[in-house]
Amino acid sequence: MTDERLKKEYAILQEIFNDKQFKFLDFNTPRPNLTVALQTNSGKVYTIKIDLFDFPNNVPDAFITNPRPLTTCTGEPMPVKSHSMHTLAGIDGCTQVCHYGPREWHPNVSLYKIIVKIRVWLEAYETHLKTGEPLSKWLSSCNY
Repeated sequence: MTDERLKKEYAILQEIFNDKQFKFLDFNTPRPNLTVALQTNSGKVYTIKIDLFDFPNNVPDAFITNPRPLTTCTGEPMPVKSHSMHTLAGIDGCTQVCHYGPREWHPNVSLYKIIVKIRVWLEAYETHLKTGEPLSKWLSSCNY
């Protein structure tokens, strides 16, 4: 990510979140990332990590890092890869969220748009915990 793009993304996020809710980390390493704390309608706070290794050229991986592991309504760990749950292969016990597919991705997608999709995913996840229904009941098709 260029310095100019980073400044634009930071400015957008700063309008929406306070400085304690998001952090750009590890920019001098091969794995730069953005960490964001998101609160759902229920009041629960989740931490997400968006891998910025090749952002904005490719779809960034996004993980729920806290709580870890996420579990299904039956208490089982979230599926590693599931179309109906909108998840992809996780890392280190963190659930990877499907937010944009390669066919719908373009470099103009902002980090804020990714965060909004993950926030919607979290609301669907919490509804799944209450109803047992898969997230696909509330989310559109995952194109991975």
